[in-house]
Amino acid sequence: MTDQPLLAAFRRAGSTDGFSSVEASFHPFKEFKAQWTRRGDEVNFLVTDYLERAPPVMLDDFAGCMFQRMRTKRRSEMYSPRMKEWMLSDDFVKLNRPLYLQRSRNLARSHAGRCYDLREGLDRLKAMGLVSTQRDPYLTWTRKPNLQRLGYTSVLMKVVAISSAMDDSRVPQFVSDYVLHHEMIHISDGLRANGTYHDTEFHRREKAYPHWREAEAWLKRLASGR
Repeated sequence: MTDQPLLAAFRRAGSTDGFSSVEASFHPFKEFKAQWTRRGDEVNFLVTDYLERAPPVMLDDFAGCMFQRMRTKRRSEMYSPRMKEWMLSDDFVKLNRPLYLQRSRNLARSHAGRCYDLREGLDRLKAMGLVSTQRDPYLTWTRKPNLQRLGYTSVLMKVVAISSAMDDSRVPQFVSDYVLHHEMIHISDGLRANGTYHDTEFHRREKAYPHWREAEAWLKRLASGR
């Protein structure tokens, strides 16, 4: 697919905002993102190539959202309801997750670790009533251990990665499960309008985990290298 449908969508949106020159092309960012450079009434966009196979109406929506964000300069709601619905759909994941995993070089691409299995951990969270999903996300350990970033989630790609530092017999199972619980809340929350993910409600749900105090104490010790 060429950049022409994308360029046409951005030029339509740009003409409404009074821009005399608008350029837009796809770029292989690892994450779903867009960047722009602006000089007066001229602007050039680099747009995630995860949108390469998006329906034309979604390109129009995305272009409109980008110009709105550029105008407001605030982290408010970025996407139209129609676009959010598509971005969180199974179709979006099927189109884009394989490429996302290919670009994520530190993923082991396996839920089974040396000591713990993330799928078993997810089953334990479900049994406690802490997780309820229509479809489970892609669960994987990282290749390299990281004590500063113990887990991360791609809400759009439905990928949860847990640091292999948690896959250690010296780390109790409930600590690994707690980190997974944290990331599953992000999956449940989906896209957040203002970019604030760890709010009061998030921490309330996080503390529903039975051993959260003990788990937090363990994580602090691990982060300090003890």
